[in-house]
Amino acid sequence: MNADLAFLLSAVYSGSLAPEHLADLRKSGLTDKIISLQRIRSVPPHMISRLLGFDVPAVRSAMLLPFPNPQGGWTNHVRVKVFPALTNRKRHTIKYLQPRGSAPRLYFVVSCLDAVLEGPTRLRIVEGEKKALAVAQLGLPAVGVCGVEGWHLGGSCELLPDFNSIALSARVVELVPDGDYQTNSAVHRAVDRFAEALRTRNAQPYVVMLPTRWIR
Repeated sequence: MNADLAFLLSAVYSGSLAPEHLADLRKSGLTDKIISLQRIRSVPPHMISRLLGFDVPAVRSAMLLPFPNPQGGWTNHVRVKVFPALTNRKRHTIKYLQPRGSAPRLYFVVSCLDAVLEGPTRLRIVEGEKKALAVAQLGLPAVGVCGVEGWHLGGSCELLPDFNSIALSARVVELVPDGDYQTNSAVHRAVDRFAEALRTRNAQPYVVMLPTRWIR
């Protein structure tokens, strides 16, 4: 595992959250219990570029969202929420960063991991880590995808290898995209492709829209 990531996840690191980061999690309705279980923590400023493998001078601070391994422990996947959010050349807002060239991973929630992996209860697949945590807090088995295309590798229409750990056959799967599913044709197509990929595993997917207050 990345040495800096291993340190941040270890008992040696206090795991305390900066006030700005805690306020961001509270805005999404997350409790101390789930924050602790997921080991969400602030990254010391001098470690941000080392975690990502590149410098981002405009970033003032970063919050680490570790990715649980469905087989136990934590993956080597690095993903952080940056403060302030960035704007790229196309004027798109960028809130999260990960090392360049790193593949997407599913975001599992520790509190409902067994129910997600084993079924047969219906599964919610939510766009975004914090929304996946918020759904899981309601006692509903959920996993997160990092963006509307975060269910597959670039150039492939097959599900990520992480899906191999989840019982999908004959399972009802609720796809919960962000609100632009209804207004953005590219997002709509991506969700449709996701649903088709799930059907190849004999899952029963359909789309569910969250109330606007959940879209953060």
